[in-house]
Amino acid sequence: MTTTNDTLQEIEELQQRCEQYEGISLKLNWDMLRRKPEEGGAEWLVTYEDERLVGFIGLYGITSDLEVCGMVRPGFRRRGIFTGLWKRALTIIERSKPGTVLLNAPANSASAAAFLKTLPLAFNHSEFQMKWNGILPDAGALRSDVVLRPASPEEIPFMIRMDCEGFGDSEEHAAALYALHLSGTDEEYILIESAGNPAGKLRLSTEDKETWIYGFVVDSQLRGRGIGRSALLQTIEREHRNGNSVHLEVALDNPNALKLYESCGFAVQGQQDYYRYTG
Repeated sequence: MTTTNDTLQEIEELQQRCEQYEGISLKLNWDMLRRKPEEGGAEWLVTYEDERLVGFIGLYGITSDLEVCGMVRPGFRRRGIFTGLWKRALTIIERSKPGTVLLNAPANSASAAAFLKTLPLAFNHSEFQMKWNGILPDAGALRSDVVLRPASPEEIPFMIRMDCEGFGDSEEHAAALYALHLSGTDEEYILIESAGNPAGKLRLSTEDKETWIYGFVVDSQLRGRGIGRSALLQTIEREHRNGNSVHLEVALDNPNALKLYESCGFAVQGQQDYYRYTG
């Protein structure tokens, strides 16, 4: 009898096959795939042919929004497999009534581009996926008064304010994200202090020796003082000691952040495009 863990292993194998075939990086949000929908996890649908997994689509509820990403095994494409998965997914979408539906695809995926052209979509935004190059930074770039420590529950209001200020989130949306992420066990919320006062925050997610940095923001009144650079370099050093590679994402319309990351040794590995479903 096939179990959920068996299916997840098959999905992981399918992901690796698709990525190798097209030279792409798929964003499948594995932390959510491994959780049940009622625990803040994703819903997903699969298609088999001759007992082989050939198609997958994941639906990730991010507060009131829904992100969608999927794939079809090379050699089984142009046979309507993903169209069938999408029709099944529409039933879930209509049931959940999300505020916004975003379809996510690697920018250089020809197969994704061909399918996306068949849907009523509007381009929403793009993000760069970046990876640290493994060269340790100069310790002289660290500010001695910048300290990173685990955030406490009492500091969630500060972190919500940082998200609203740094990313344009609403308080309701940011608070819902914290409720979602805090239900997991693989997330670290880090408070950035400068001279003993809260100055920013970030979130770390580590799996299979890969650490991803999310929600990295410094208080707007304290930017330009090297606080963000020092916090980023400290994070890199810690994860390097732990034997982890370091990754992050940055919006294409955030050149200041992109410049900072590149100066700290991050290089672009891929681009993810997001399209808003208007059907």
